[in-house]
Amino acid sequence: MPASVNHASSCRTLVISDEGAKKVLRSVTLKFTEHDPITLDARGITIFVGPNNSGKSLALRELHALFENQELPASLQLLSGYDLAWPSEGEIDALLDRLAALVVQPNNLASGHVAIGSYQPSLGHVQVVVDRNTVQRLAREREKGWFTHNILRWGALRLDGRSRFALSNDQQMGDLLSAPTNALSLLFGNDAIRKNVQHALLEAFGKYFVLDPTFGGTLRIRLADTPPVDEQSLAKAARDYFAKAQYIKDASDGVQAYTGIITAVMSGEFHTFLVDEPEAFLHPPLARKLGKQLASLTAKSERSLFAATHSPDFLMGCLQVSQNVRVVRMAYANGKSKARVVNSEELAAFLQRPLMRSANVVSGLFHDGVVVTESDNDRAFYAEIYHRLSQDDPSLPSLLFVNAQNKQTQTEIIGPLRRFGVPTVGIVDIDVLKEGGTVWSAWLNASNVPKATHEAMHRMRGSIFSLFEGKDMKRDGGVSLLSPQDADAANDLFDSMARVGVFVVRQGEVEDWLKHHGVSGRKAAWALAMLERLGSDPAAEGYVRPGKDDVWEFMRQVANWVRDPARKGFD
Repeated sequence: MPASVNHASSCRTLVISDEGAKKVLRSVTLKFTEHDPITLDARGITIFVGPNNSGKSLALRELHALFENQELPASLQLLSGYDLAWPSEGEIDALLDRLAALVVQPNNLASGHVAIGSYQPSLGHVQVVVDRNTVQRLAREREKGWFTHNILRWGALRLDGRSRFALSNDQQMGDLLSAPTNALSLLFGNDAIRKNVQHALLEAFGKYFVLDPTFGGTLRIRLADTPPVDEQSLAKAARDYFAKAQYIKDASDGVQAYTGIITAVMSGEFHTFLVDEPEAFLHPPLARKLGKQLASLTAKSERSLFAATHSPDFLMGCLQVSQNVRVVRMAYANGKSKARVVNSEELAAFLQRPLMRSANVVSGLFHDGVVVTESDNDRAFYAEIYHRLSQDDPSLPSLLFVNAQNKQTQTEIIGPLRRFGVPTVGIVDIDVLKEGGTVWSAWLNASNVPKATHEAMHRMRGSIFSLFEGKDMKRDGGVSLLSPQDADAANDLFDSMARVGVFVVRQGEVEDWLKHHGVSGRKAAWALAMLERLGSDPAAEGYVRPGKDDVWEFMRQVANWVRDPARKGFD
């Protein structure tokens, strides 16, 4: 049953219903400069991912503006519209009752009027008085802006920066015979919700969440090693129990932030959560737990959670427990914005594969691009080369380097990441020419080479491969083994591959880079020796800085493909 206004003590044992939370935002529409607007189902979980400065936090701020303004401000850059799942008259009455139960009703209210509001971390407790008949009439007239700003705004909670810590601050107990005045006083009077919070935080920290009422009408959060017998008692045994429990403000920032978020989500006050970097201050395992718990709680209560995150662990936690997760990868460069809705089922299946987990491929969603190499030795070398280039030129895109197990598994990473909206490069040795049939087809498919040209590309590969008959293309010089005319033909093929983001080591293999440094060996031995030769201290004599050619120019070409908005091989 929905909550009702009640000033008696029964109000303190009120169980807040989620019925009022079910009829809120239906969808939101975001606009971008590079493609048509995207309309997102607002129910369930929406996670914005992408590199720094891609618009993730901006999206949350503008979604908050939806509730804060009766008309959408003209200055909004992303949000262009929204739709409501309009409640019935009975559901509106239930929603008003629910909001009324969260505030103290003023004396002498006019007939049909009711005070509604909520506790906002940045503002404290805020409430207004509305006329029920006016609310019903404007809802019938579909006055969307008015209804969102005056009614639904009280159920929207934005948490960014350190504001999430306010939710774990000490709060006044208030009048226990009246309506709760803040999140903690609501929890103190609601055994069912408090036990749910206790269970969630016990799972996260192995500690018992308790509300300590011993400090002169103030409620304090503590974390105890043992379950409470009666946390609403002021008897000596209870006082001793609270004294032994850890005060929340003596806990780490991560514990405080986690506790604040869980308390807000489970208190029943809010239907829409806008959380910027929920993983802030959390170690990776705790970020994953928070993702799992928020996904589970949001799904069960039919609320809406919008989160902007840089954390692969938080994202993985959400995907583990809920199919109703929308992942939106955002990008912004050169004054142009775009986004792609990732197929969450495909993403979840992709990340379940051991290779993808071990290679930390999911982190690619948070970079400007990804480079996939054949082996870990290749990855270490190319990543170091690119690091030095980036030190000299900070404008270069942020690239994540990951390794597959071989040429065959490279395509299993490249193809999905490109479909998820991540510009993804493959770097291969020249012996990729040996890979005909289904393996070559996999490279063409992963690189989004037009189907109409596949047959021609197969023939071209076969022709170029035949030119190396009787020669060791990988170890004896690559295209330099060919006549000038044949080398031109090979380079034409490799140029066409580079245009779709597949970069071939034309002189043979990774060990053929920086030959003038005289590093010998193969595979891991060569990689370790070369990294040692490159040096580690920029101030030391002999430290190798980027040059104009060789592997330095090769990696500049990789970076140029990633940041080229007109790149081929990427939708």
